Amino acid sequence: ACSAFSQKSCEECLKNVSCLWCYTNNTCIDYPVRSIFPSSSLCSLSNARWGVCWINFEALIIALAVVAGLILVSITVCCCYCCYCRRRSR
Repeated sequence: ACSAFSQKSCEECLKNVSCLWCYTNNTCIDYPVRSIFPSSSLCSLSNARWGVCWINFEALIIALAVVAGLILVSITVCCCYCCYCRRRSR
């Protein structure tokens, strides 16, 4: 159980992928699997750590959203460019 790692360290807690570390009260809790994001009553996003200790959950969500957006824009640009080149060559 993740609660066994409470009051130890963030690194020890996050060795288990199903755990979430909360810096407000230094507790290791089970990640709420039923919801995508942990509720603010459990731990605020700016104080929650999951996966790695050096980036908070809020920044992790923003970084993943930016990367996903860049990938989608790149795919769209490539598709439009390829369609334009095919029409031009005919």
